[in-house]
Amino acid sequence: MQIIPVLFRRIYDTPAYVALIPSLAVILDYSLTFFLAENTGMILQWEASPLVRFAVAHNIIAVYLVAIVLFYYGAAYAVLRILRPTRYYQYGVVLVLLVSVTHVLGGMSWQFRNAWYSDGIFTLSVLSIIIAVCLFGYAFIRQEHLST
Repeated sequence: MQIIPVLFRRIYDTPAYVALIPSLAVILDYSLTFFLAENTGMILQWEASPLVRFAVAHNIIAVYLVAIVLFYYGAAYAVLRILRPTRYYQYGVVLVLLVSVTHVLGGMSWQFRNAWYSDGIFTLSVLSIIIAVCLFGYAFIRQEHLST
């Protein structure tokens, strides 16, 4: 039964594996969006992302999806690769997982169609930004303090 913890540890220790998680979450998010929305008119009217609305309006959703998946993978991988030798890596992983969960919950919002649920997802998004800014600020201040 030690296989699962060993597998999780191997995934955790490899930025390339962790970076796959938000990419898969984005795919799941938009799969749920297009499956659960009744039609593209609903997506144009109710989707929170202006980029998704633009892609749907201009019939370039496949191009958009490939671009956003590659962007999420590249951004997550770059940040985690930079953070890997530091003690901040664990916070980067948590942030990547939080963004991933937010995406999956966003895709599920088409099932619930509830203002409270949507507001909760928006709160998670803002929380992700706050965590990222606070960690960057803390790291910057700590680095300045150590260099003086």
